[in-house]
Amino acid sequence: MSEAESSIVVRTLECGMTLCVEPMPSVRTVAVNWLIPAGHATDSPSGLGHSAMLAELIQRGAGDLDSRQLSDALDRVGEQRAVAAAASHIVFSGLSLGDRLSSSLGLVASMIREPRMPEDALAAVQSLALQNLESLTDDPQQLVGIRLRNRHMPEPFNRSGYGEVGAIRGATIAQLREAWQARARPVGSIFAAAGAVDPDALARDLDRLLKGWSGVGPTPTPIGERLGGMRHERDESNQTHMAMAFDAPTEVDPDTIRARLATDVLGSGTSSRLFLEVRERRGLCYSVAAGYAGGLHRGMCTIYAGSTPERAQATFDCIMDVVSKFASGMTGDELRRAKTGLECRLIMAGESTASRASGIAGDFHRLGRCRSLQEIGAEVASQTLEGMNDFIARRMSAQWRSTMTLCSVGREPLDAKGAVTSGPSEIASVRSA
Repeated sequence: MSEAESSIVVRTLECGMTLCVEPMPSVRTVAVNWLIPAGHATDSPSGLGHSAMLAELIQRGAGDLDSRQLSDALDRVGEQRAVAAAASHIVFSGLSLGDRLSSSLGLVASMIREPRMPEDALAAVQSLALQNLESLTDDPQQLVGIRLRNRHMPEPFNRSGYGEVGAIRGATIAQLREAWQARARPVGSIFAAAGAVDPDALARDLDRLLKGWSGVGPTPTPIGERLGGMRHERDESNQTHMAMAFDAPTEVDPDTIRARLATDVLGSGTSSRLFLEVRERRGLCYSVAAGYAGGLHRGMCTIYAGSTPERAQATFDCIMDVVSKFASGMTGDELRRAKTGLECRLIMAGESTASRASGIAGDFHRLGRCRSLQEIGAEVASQTLEGMNDFIARRMSAQWRSTMTLCSVGREPLDAKGAVTSGPSEIASVRSA
């Protein structure tokens, strides 16, 4: 991608919403990501799960169109779309041909500003939310990740978005309509577009469609400290799932790229330390991986492994041994592989309008600005072995390991042998969502 193709335009619309646009002249499609400040971190304590219901309800008709008419109208202009609740936002994701964006904007804007939220749709929406919640019983890998986030992150960012049975069943259409009106406001919303799009034309269209829209959406912030510690849920199956979380840099931290590269070396892919030692050499588990997520307020490095009950303790012990030895640093070959892998992912992202729309929207939310792929690539390329090992010594040593939270699902709890140094321990005899 040339430098001219990577220029990103950021402006504030008349209503107060932020617009981020990355023109990509070599493509014919345009992707949009519209972030509305109504995610599950904005749910009230008595309304956990309402954000997921709102994400479904706003698709059930808007303006003069009922649910079927709205869907048909979007299909006629070729708009591929999805709506989902994330932590801070409900996200509308759309993909269309560039010359049809203007035709779809009015329909999408009506979903945000004038959703019908018909009362006769409430029962179906509640049923879908309850089915999603109940499905966790049959997905222990997903469940252990949810439990981990719940204990390692502070309120309200420790929520999964699945909600609670009582709040879902007790929701009324009046409550949900009121919640949407309070949260779906332009200040705090972000509209990102990437692909075959003219930033000036898009801004004019949005100013016209959003005229009269006003207000400030909620901005969730961490409340109190995380719970931490350990949690085990007994499950008489032939699998044991374990997940660990450690503190990590946020996206605004200068060390965020180093954290991403270090985590890749530790546990991303078949050449990573964890895969080679725990799975390949010792055959202790069928799956093991590490990941990094840098949020706005808190960052998190996670490790997941799936094993058998007989090998679960040995798997955990081996993981902790690898993590402990990693404090000594990485090799030049490991850094080169990690940099190559990340650079390849950046190149592939540059060929996807959906990836770029999501990327610049997330950047603006977490950083207050949008980064080009060239900027990110240059930062990756500039990392040296000396700098990486200095980062590991500073931020992935014994003190870092002491921040661990551990969750597991299986027959017997793991013996952490002092690895979890803070927070309560809990064993649940009956697993429930």
